[in-house]
Amino acid sequence: MMPSRLHLAALLAPCLLVLTACHSTRSVYPDQVVVGTFNIEWLGDGVDDLKPRAEEDYKRIADVIDRSGIDVLGVQEIENTAALKRLLAYLPDYDGFVTELDIKQNVGLVHRKDLEVKRIETYMPLTVGIDRMRAGLVVSCRKGAFDWLMMVVHLKSTSRADSTDELREESRRIRGKQAAMLRSWADSVVRSSSENDILIVGDLNDFPGRRENATLKPLLGSTEMTFLTGTLKSCRNPNWYVIDHVLASRSAMGRLVVGSERVDDVKAYLDEREAAKVSDHCPVTVRFSTDGSDND
Repeated sequence: MMPSRLHLAALLAPCLLVLTACHSTRSVYPDQVVVGTFNIEWLGDGVDDLKPRAEEDYKRIADVIDRSGIDVLGVQEIENTAALKRLLAYLPDYDGFVTELDIKQNVGLVHRKDLEVKRIETYMPLTVGIDRMRAGLVVSCRKGAFDWLMMVVHLKSTSRADSTDELREESRRIRGKQAAMLRSWADSVVRSSSENDILIVGDLNDFPGRRENATLKPLLGSTEMTFLTGTLKSCRNPNWYVIDHVLASRSAMGRLVVGSERVDDVKAYLDEREAAKVSDHCPVTVRFSTDGSDND
């Protein structure tokens, strides 16, 4: 006997609740790698979290990552390893790690287990000697014929805590200094090593097209690095540009899948409350070809 519509709804309900257990809408690109960045907004370990989340919220975050089709994902605002493990429990095909400094907002990496990924260093210069400032995370990755060096970053914000013009200007000054450091880091890698494929991913807290109080000019002036996501619009407001970016070196640009840059708008499949519990950011991704032979 064919089940009734009510019976079918009852059978499907567990799949709707346990988001990652039933199916994935992730596209598979066997000859490409999907690289991206995602600020998960105060992802905590469940103890005195600044953004409390229920277990279903961790499942939804995992589903967002899975839907994005990501292979390698820089993540920001991760409290510690325990927080990341709570998320990875719902991503059985993924692994990851964080910088684990004594701050509430660390950067980290989530990656598919079948990729070659190696943690290189925690890049402390980005802290510019200031307490609670985020360091960078440098990793090496390979999929197919494409191997690259990548830094995950979260640059200084200009936030509501900057209550005066002086504080806002100081935040912009620090962010500009960090942008200059990133340019110097990328240039030095190309000059001093055999690795020419370099990516920078993360929350830069600014967009390259800003005209007033622009802080990313050092990176815009780079002869090595190019913004791939500078024209994307924010999932929070269609009039805003994204502040989460992927940058690539000249060599890595040769593998770019043109037009592949995108923002995965979680509000397209989550209601307002669910989306708010996931993050105030959305994943930003770009694809690169892994076909052919290694070019560096």
